[in-house]
Amino acid sequence: MAVPAVVVKRAYKYYGKQDKPGYKPVLQYLDMTVEKGIIYGLLGASGCGKTTLLSCIVGRRKLDSGEVWVLGGKPGEKGSGVPGPRVGYMPQDIALVGEFTVRDAVYYFGRIYAMKAQKLTEQFDFLTNLLDLPSGGRLIKSLSGGQQRRVSLAAALVHDPELLILDEPTVGLDPVLRERIWEYLAGLARGGTTVIITTHYIDETKQAHKIGLLRDGQLLDEDSPNEILRKYDCDTLEDAFFKMALRQHEISHRRRSTLTTSPDVIPESSIVNDSRYQSREDFNVVTSSTDILTSQEKEHKKNMSKGRYKAVLIKCIQQFSRHPGGLIFAVFFPIIQVVAFFLAVGHDPIDLHLAVVNDEAAFSSIGLDICKYGNMTTVTQREDETCEQYMLSCWFLEEMEKRKLYSTIYKSVEEAKYAVTKRQLYGALRFPRNFSDALAVRVAEGHAPDSVVDDSTVSVWLDMSDHQISNFVKMQIHKAYESFARRSMRACGKNEELVQIPVRFEEPVYGKMDSEIVAYMAPGVMVTIIYFLAAIVTSTLMISDRLEGVWERSAVAGVRPQEMLHVHILLQSSVILVQTFEMMLIAFVGYQLPSRGSLWACGLLLFLQGLGGMCYGFLLSVLCSSYTISFFIATGSFYPMILLCGILWPLEGMPNYLRMFSLGLPFTLPSKSLRDLMEKGSSITNPDVYSGFLITVAWIIGTLTLCFIRLKYRKT
Repeated sequence: MAVPAVVVKRAYKYYGKQDKPGYKPVLQYLDMTVEKGIIYGLLGASGCGKTTLLSCIVGRRKLDSGEVWVLGGKPGEKGSGVPGPRVGYMPQDIALVGEFTVRDAVYYFGRIYAMKAQKLTEQFDFLTNLLDLPSGGRLIKSLSGGQQRRVSLAAALVHDPELLILDEPTVGLDPVLRERIWEYLAGLARGGTTVIITTHYIDETKQAHKIGLLRDGQLLDEDSPNEILRKYDCDTLEDAFFKMALRQHEISHRRRSTLTTSPDVIPESSIVNDSRYQSREDFNVVTSSTDILTSQEKEHKKNMSKGRYKAVLIKCIQQFSRHPGGLIFAVFFPIIQVVAFFLAVGHDPIDLHLAVVNDEAAFSSIGLDICKYGNMTTVTQREDETCEQYMLSCWFLEEMEKRKLYSTIYKSVEEAKYAVTKRQLYGALRFPRNFSDALAVRVAEGHAPDSVVDDSTVSVWLDMSDHQISNFVKMQIHKAYESFARRSMRACGKNEELVQIPVRFEEPVYGKMDSEIVAYMAPGVMVTIIYFLAAIVTSTLMISDRLEGVWERSAVAGVRPQEMLHVHILLQSSVILVQTFEMMLIAFVGYQLPSRGSLWACGLLLFLQGLGGMCYGFLLSVLCSSYTISFFIATGSFYPMILLCGILWPLEGMPNYLRMFSLGLPFTLPSKSLRDLMEKGSSITNPDVYSGFLITVAWIIGTLTLCFIRLKYRKT
């Protein structure tokens, strides 16, 4: 008995999850036999289960019950070649990369099958003439729907497969071209190729050797067109199909009326069964193990693997290079982000104006304008070693201006405070009328009555609603006082330290005396930029391939998930390497960030963080069904990580349980490690440094493991 090309036995495939709304059979009690070397026309309305059945035949979906044999073996088994080079598959969707040219699209699948360059060129030229393909240099996304379908058909035909599965290949095509395609398929069948074709055009299936009529997931009958017409005593296949549908409807109606069992299952007597192939033992099943392959077979297997890697690599390069927006985003966006950070963060606020009520100047002989004259402040040292000071408030205002705190003069405290409430100024100061005299007495005597203390004190009212500005103003006023006090003590010939707080800050152990917040935040910002940029780019590319159907169609051609991931890792690693170099160049050369430790270690940590982001992008791409969900998850995870990693607020300010949680995030320890490398000059053997490397590697391994687990057990 000749081995058939495809046999489907008692197939059931359900949609959705059991005990959930919408759970129903898509295929039910389906038997189908396709002999070798024939054209099998599969007919049925949209939604009847044709595409689901074809997906099961090519090994991309699994039946919930029943069995499928293809070319003597089960799809997905080692050595079956399905998915793989033994089958040519044209899905219902176009499933081609939009950035491909016509030539690229056909060559991509030819490379997957490890076709020789000369043979591939010959096939492309032949298919161009046969299918009237557009110019080889035109982009797929610029073609019409009919032209895209022809290119898609060429991609399925390019390698002369044993089994050709075409899902509605002639939709929207010119009738003359449709007839030419059927003639070519008939020639392939005569040469031994098996063709399964679905179509909406019932008349054209008269040219098929055998047709199957599918309705509501049930195969109503299968036979040659002439036999179908004879069996149902009809002149047209449409009439025969209508009679079958009426019979199925009547049987289902009778069962609903008389039986309490599931109405989805129809009796065996109403379904065509082919008793020739009842079990696996009836087949010469193809099995293969890599342990018993001959050297020639191993070499062929190796060449096929190289071909797949080469095809996917070229695809990704072409896809990336022909998408200028993505290229600009990947190469220049890190530069824009880092430069924006250094330009916007860490600089002292400027143009801060404060309301000043200077009663000391108001009661002088010149009035409020006295401080405009630079020589009006005087300090006279007497013989009894006391100092007579006049208009010291002007010196205080001068020291404030040196720190970018500018004065706007008001006559009363009420007017000054009102100006602050109107958001015109950031605060208000008042110098008492006897400020200079009271300050001299306060310093000289060492003790003074409350009235002298009050007269020598500058009162300040700030707008504390802006936390950063108000704290900056407070700090600058304190520094202005220190400079003012030293200046007045020098003028009196006294020790400057007398009027300072009794605490001296010596040269810091690490960092600079006037440290900037940008130096503290920069390591964390660089880590987060390279991480999430890699995550977004990777998830976008992978989801794009899947939504366009390219990943699915490539898998049917034999490309394995790990091969796709390996190529993406190679290309994305190259991009991340460029991004790492850019960021380090800007940070250490352009903005002179401290680099006391090894720059190689800094670069390695940033590069590993980029790889971690790329792996996170892989995980998003296999978990998310759309760009929108991917962006939601990426954005939703980005902000908690930023808030908890210690960049915006120190970990010491968090509850203990939250601090422990934050230490396990991908940014916290790496940011600290990078900061220690940059500012402390720590070596990579320091526990505070290598802990950041360990957590980064752990996240890379963890996300990749989840990716492979999801891909392995995913129900497609």
